[in-house]
Amino acid sequence: MADGGLLRRLRRRRIDPDSLVGLPDSHPKRGLIAEPVRVARITHEATEPTGDGEHRVTFVVEIRSADDARCPAIAVEARVGGPERERTVSGATDLLGRIRFRMTGPDGEYRITITDVAAGGLDWDRDASDIELHVTVAS
Repeated sequence: MADGGLLRRLRRRRIDPDSLVGLPDSHPKRGLIAEPVRVARITHEATEPTGDGEHRVTFVVEIRSADDARCPAIAVEARVGGPERERTVSGATDLLGRIRFRMTGPDGEYRITITDVAAGGLDWDRDASDIELHVTVAS
């Protein structure tokens, strides 16, 4: 019963929304990052055998601003494909402005194509970006 009393007190407690301090990600990024952003580099980080003749291929995408600064917490969408399938994946960059995409499958060609950066929240210079990489994996 002690837990019930605690829950009632928490429910009754009111917090003034103006007193809340937002996290940096809750604020717009315009003005904080020099635009346009670009895909500075796409690299093939590693190919690891997973057993049964399959491999895990890892691509690393790095996002930089117009003044060549790292861009953390930027949404990146990519099309990743291999010999057996293709899929659209997305995620956010880490503090170094990098994100890793992985795919597992048999020997063959693996590819990544960047389809969107910042989800329209920032200008993306597609022409100044590396947007595609192909890697061939063989045992």
